[in-house]
Amino acid sequence: MAWYKFVALLSHWSYELNKKIQHFIDALHSGFWLGVMSERSLEYSDELFYNQKKHYTDDKYNQSGLYHWEKAMIEKHFKDAKKILLIAAGGGRELIALHNMGFDVTSYECNTRLIVYGNELLLRNGIRKKIEYLPGSSVPELITEYDGIIIGWGAYSLINGRKKRLTFLDGLLPFLKKEAPLMISFLFTRSRTRHEKTIRMISNFFRTIMFRERTETGDMLVPDFIHYFTEEEIKKELIQSKFKVIDYSDSDYGCLIANIQ
Repeated sequence: MAWYKFVALLSHWSYELNKKIQHFIDALHSGFWLGVMSERSLEYSDELFYNQKKHYTDDKYNQSGLYHWEKAMIEKHFKDAKKILLIAAGGGRELIALHNMGFDVTSYECNTRLIVYGNELLLRNGIRKKIEYLPGSSVPELITEYDGIIIGWGAYSLINGRKKRLTFLDGLLPFLKKEAPLMISFLFTRSRTRHEKTIRMISNFFRTIMFRERTETGDMLVPDFIHYFTEEEIKKELIQSKFKVIDYSDSDYGCLIANIQ
């Protein structure tokens, strides 16, 4: 073989090898920390992530309105709604957009820094609403029926563990009127990868030793906790919690609409 061909083949081989090594190192990192971090550590990791990201406290971003896929789903399924419950309101992006569309929105957020920023932004926009504090993965104590519920952008993917997600969904039931829509957006994947399975295997090695709930395929750290859903998985969770999925899209971002069975 000519030397120039050998060098070219070697460069291609080393490139593929480097990708595999990087994938393994990433899986090792996510798997190890998912395995050893406690629930409180994962919650604080999420808080650190959103406190450090200036993007979520940027006026331009929070006044930019709904993403086109959010707007399409809301215009299609919330056209008869007036009172909306918004959980995981962040710095106010969805709240401002929904208010400008004429909805009466009650909103909650778990990150105190985002709450303070969001409420200041609402005042500067002349909106007489407040984002209230609500611990993550929970529902308000005072039960009020709403014409619709929206779980803020991607927040469902931040809930660690199927059991906790199902408890959260069950808790939403008393807040929804009959036939009222529930909108959930989430990170999605169309198929499970070896990378995800490696993360689960490494994490569960440590979780077994520490007698903790096992990691699921799709869990990872980036650096905060996230979970990627397949269409089948997320629909199954909704059905198990007595919801029926009436619309689903993953063309841009995972999003579904459901109501009570």
